[in-house]
Amino acid sequence: MHETMERLVKLQSVDYQLKSIKEKMGNLPETVLALESRIKEEEEKKVQESERMNQNQAGVTKNQGKIKEYRAKLEKYQEQLYLVTTNREYDALTAEIDYAKKEIEEAETQIHEAREENQELEESIKHSDENIEMLKVDLEKAKKNLEKTIQETRDEKERLEKERQEITKKIPRNILNVYERVRKARRGVAVVPIIRDACGGCNNKVIPQKRVDIYKRNKIVTCDICGRFIYSDEGNLTVDK
Repeated sequence: MHETMERLVKLQSVDYQLKSIKEKMGNLPETVLALESRIKEEEEKKVQESERMNQNQAGVTKNQGKIKEYRAKLEKYQEQLYLVTTNREYDALTAEIDYAKKEIEEAETQIHEAREENQELEESIKHSDENIEMLKVDLEKAKKNLEKTIQETRDEKERLEKERQEITKKIPRNILNVYERVRKARRGVAVVPIIRDACGGCNNKVIPQKRVDIYKRNKIVTCDICGRFIYSDEGNLTVDK
């Protein structure tokens, strides 16, 4: 077999094995990242809600002071009603009394709304705490499973990566670039055998002249349809890595 094609076949085999190792991890890496992200979101939500509660409490304190102030004024205005001697003075005092009552009513409404919102926020924070605890348990479990899988496959992965590095050193850069591009576009499969005179990747018939070159095994041949490298798997591979 053409040396470069043989190395491409070996490279594809190594990549298959590396892909298999990655698949053993399943979606554990993504699960870990997703859980960490959800925990962060819950914690940020808690901070925002706590800040909102503090703002509400500050508003309650301010409105309590406002109520105290206007109740004092209201008491003063009501006492002054008995001392007025003209309709104009009476109208001015009643207007002040009405304004004081309105301010007190608005302040009481705002206090009520703030306290109701704080109750809801308190429940939400409590719910977030519960969610965070559950998420942390799931995260710890996912991390342990991921670490276990990494430990089980570390040696094999390192061996394969080293083997891959050695193989790629001996493949011309332009050919390797094509391999990587096709592999990325074709779900990890860039090198396939010819099967019943057809491409083993897309199953399209290979033209006669290319079939001759493939079976002679002395040229690098690619599929006209899917771009994959095609080889004949008859005989043994003998070229060094």
